[in-house]
Amino acid sequence: MKKTVLGVVTMCAGAPLLALGVGTAAAEADTNSTATDTSTATGTHTTRHVTNGGLAISVGGIRLVQTGNSVAVTIGPNLAIAYNNSQAGALLGAGNVVIATNNSIAGSFGNLNRVTADNNSSADALGNSNRVRATNNSTAEVSGNNNKITADDGSTASISGNANRVRVRCGGLVSDPLTSAPQSDRVLTSAPCEAG
Repeated sequence: MKKTVLGVVTMCAGAPLLALGVGTAAAEADTNSTATDTSTATGTHTTRHVTNGGLAISVGGIRLVQTGNSVAVTIGPNLAIAYNNSQAGALLGAGNVVIATNNSIAGSFGNLNRVTADNNSSADALGNSNRVRATNNSTAEVSGNNNKITADDGSTASISGNANRVRVRCGGLVSDPLTSAPQSDRVLTSAPCEAG
């Protein structure tokens, strides 16, 4: 299904007619995935950027925006934003902010979590007051409270416990075994690209 949005912005720096004739910009977007540059008979150029990845915003259980292939869902007083073929869910609890962009998935179950996934990544938080971020083909997940977990550039961080600080970069791996008891108050770093 093709959806088109056309907006015109006029800047008025003096006389309104001059502003209409000189300071007018136009933009158009629809759900196809192409970009074109067209010229008109008057010599002006219009660039049309088109995408089907979409945008979705949900606040307090209310779907405010839903376009293209992105999905955002909230239950309770939470905020979820998904952009460009992504999924974001802030389910259960209160005060969660969940953002997923560029083919990513992010989710939160608990209270006061901040969860972000970008560029083909996934990030999840189960618990309270966690900060979880995954970027560039990475996975970051935490179960517990008051943790700060970051995974970048093809890395994986999977932690359970409380008050842990974990940073994993450039293909690194930090993972608690499924059979281990949750561990707390750790500072862990893995960055294979910096070894040597």
